[in-house]
Amino acid sequence: MTMPARRGLTRHRSIGLRGCGLLLALFSAPPEAAGNLAPALDALQAGDLVTAVGQLTAPAQSGDAAAAYDLAIAIERQGGDPEQVRFWLRQAARHGLVQAYQRLNAGAVKPAPQARALVLVTPDDWIRHQTPRHYTLQLASSTNRRVIDRYYRENGLEGQGGYYRNRREGQDWYALVYGAYPTVSEAKAAIGSLPEALRKWSPWVRRLRDIQRIMQPLAPPAPPGG
Repeated sequence: MTMPARRGLTRHRSIGLRGCGLLLALFSAPPEAAGNLAPALDALQAGDLVTAVGQLTAPAQSGDAAAAYDLAIAIERQGGDPEQVRFWLRQAARHGLVQAYQRLNAGAVKPAPQARALVLVTPDDWIRHQTPRHYTLQLASSTNRRVIDRYYRENGLEGQGGYYRNRREGQDWYALVYGAYPTVSEAKAAIGSLPEALRKWSPWVRRLRDIQRIMQPLAPPAPPGG
């Protein structure tokens, strides 16, 4: 049974996050991509930026997200064009590299280690793209979609979480979730590292499969004042 909280949100029982830092793209790329990029990463870490840019450009242009990310870093360290840096970060983010998303959105909540940043998707699309056997943190729920959407955007959760609609007792409810974790223990540990703005809602752990089974498509948002 849920209890209503202020501002139309529903608070839930807290269950228990490990902090997450920015990792090199080498560790988030698929093994085969990481192996191919190893010489370029060695050059980048050694400060041989000309070699790094030369080796990273072709794979980045071919759609390799890790190469695009590292190319942006190399250009940035060269003191190159900031627009080029942002261009390659956007390419990496569009292919799901969470480090690139984080650099583009410095004020956003730090992503969980296994999170994939999905840009240009709707809040419920993010949920559909997650592995069903993983777990997420449900932050809050409300019958007022605008309340949930406002907190979703104000806290920079795009690409790191989402919200969904489900029908309960003849009413539409909207629930806000954050992160995707392989195990319950990792999800519980994640709660402690959430910003206070999210932790105060008393997040709780849910299996993504259960949410994906009950969620219903989001209708287009009503226009302001509508």
